[in-house]
Amino acid sequence: MRRAISKTSACTRRRAGVRTLALFLAACVMPLGPAAAAGYPERPVTIVSAFPAGGIVDVIARRLAQHLSERFKQSFIVDNRAGAAGSIGYSAVARAAPDGYTLVVASGPTTMAPPGAAAPSWQPQTAFSAIGMIGTIPQAIIVSNGLPVRSLPDLVEFAKVRPGQVNYGSAGGGTTPFFTMELLKSQQKIELTHVAYRGQPEVMTDLVRGEIGVTAMTVPLVVQQVRSGKIKAIAVTSSTRVPSLPDVPTVVEQGMPDLAISNWFALMGPARMPPEVVATLARVLSEALAAPDVRASLGDLGLVIQPAPPAETQAFVQADLARWIAMSRSLGTEPTHSKETTK
Repeated sequence: MRRAISKTSACTRRRAGVRTLALFLAACVMPLGPAAAAGYPERPVTIVSAFPAGGIVDVIARRLAQHLSERFKQSFIVDNRAGAAGSIGYSAVARAAPDGYTLVVASGPTTMAPPGAAAPSWQPQTAFSAIGMIGTIPQAIIVSNGLPVRSLPDLVEFAKVRPGQVNYGSAGGGTTPFFTMELLKSQQKIELTHVAYRGQPEVMTDLVRGEIGVTAMTVPLVVQQVRSGKIKAIAVTSSTRVPSLPDVPTVVEQGMPDLAISNWFALMGPARMPPEVVATLARVLSEALAAPDVRASLGDLGLVIQPAPPAETQAFVQADLARWIAMSRSLGTEPTHSKETTK
């Protein structure tokens, strides 16, 4: 592993904000394309997971790939292209042929480039086609056992008298955990030091080791570690408690309702996909999310299934990402450390 400290100028932050806005808009556009070839799919389809194997995006992608393979009698293969807070995987999809054979399970708000990332070589304003919404999963705010806190107010009080001494980890700038922690910092006027990782599994490893103090992560990924006593959950980012962590209070209960932030997941593809292919995939995705076995398996992950057709998905994504671009600009958020593995 390596760790590097980066100092970013105000000019760089402004450029990052422009790139962020452009990528936000990318998820909201679904241009029309030529007529789809008959018999789609005629060959294997790749579903990109922009995060490492074992993460929640990867698990959702594999559950969907299994069902789609059975439904279409054709292989749907998950390809993990992790790194740079998801931008490596999204870039691969943006550059792929718009023929329906390269898709991605997008997780908001990671369809944008992480702050401080290099400008993409493709035009993000027209980079993706929305196929359909999958659902949402709340997060848990978790801390290492070495951090003497048991609630959000405890964390705030502890950090206020130790400015910059508490590290928080995420899979990179632009991810939902990153913005959750940055919002906590801003609203509570505390200083936490950000450490960026390649993916959530690496974040969890260092949290258990005590190398970082706190993070936010989707609930299903933390339950086992919390129950085993390896880490502590101090809040869930929802308005009601979650069944898998019934003793953990919500952010609303602890007086911080603006932190009620859930990850959303949607199936997307490159821009200019044939509308017939988009319609076919949207229909089968809806069927998959209604199937009892898929609902059960995704429900076990803590996913709240919320299917929606392409147009509604675009509207949802647009509203959500507009919120994040406004936050990114107001906070001037920028990763201050980097810690990535080469695996």
